[in-house]
Amino acid sequence: MDKMVIENGEFFARVTELLAQGKTVTIPVKGFSMLPFIRGEKDLVVLDKPGPLSVGDIVLFRIGDRYIMHRIIRMDGNRLEIRGDGVYASTEKVTVDSVCGKAVKILRAGKREVDPYSPCQKRLLGLWDFLMPLRRYLLWFYRHLPWNRKWVKAHNI
Repeated sequence: MDKMVIENGEFFARVTELLAQGKTVTIPVKGFSMLPFIRGEKDLVVLDKPGPLSVGDIVLFRIGDRYIMHRIIRMDGNRLEIRGDGVYASTEKVTVDSVCGKAVKILRAGKREVDPYSPCQKRLLGLWDFLMPLRRYLLWFYRHLPWNRKWVKAHNI
C-alpha cells in the first residue's frame, strides 16, 4: 500500500475545515499518549464536529501550533483540563474554543468499531482512573506484552 506524507499543519487545516463543515473525518493516530484505549499507529479515530462537551470526551484540540487528541478530565465553564489516558503526570489547560473535533468512534486496527462512550468503555475508564497511582507501571507492562514488543521496538519506547 502506498503512503502519502502530508505536513501536519496542512493535514490538520484540512481536517478542521471538514469538521467545521459538519463532516466526519477518520484520522490515523500517532503517539502513545492515549494508551491503552487508543493505540498509536494501529487504531483510527472518527471525529465529528464538537457539540456540547463533557468530562470523559476524547477531543482533538489545538495548543500553539500542535494538534493533540486527549480526554477531558475537568471542566470549569469555558476552561478545560485535558490529559491523555497514557499520561500519568501532566495535563493541558485550554479553552473550549481550541477544541476542533470530538471522537465518536475508534476503529481498532482500522477495522473493528468501538464506541468510546459505551457503558463498557466507561467502566474500563473508571478502573483505569482508579489505578492512576499504578499507571506508570501498568503502561510499562502493557508495552512489553509479547504481542506489543515489535511495535515498541519499532518506536523506541
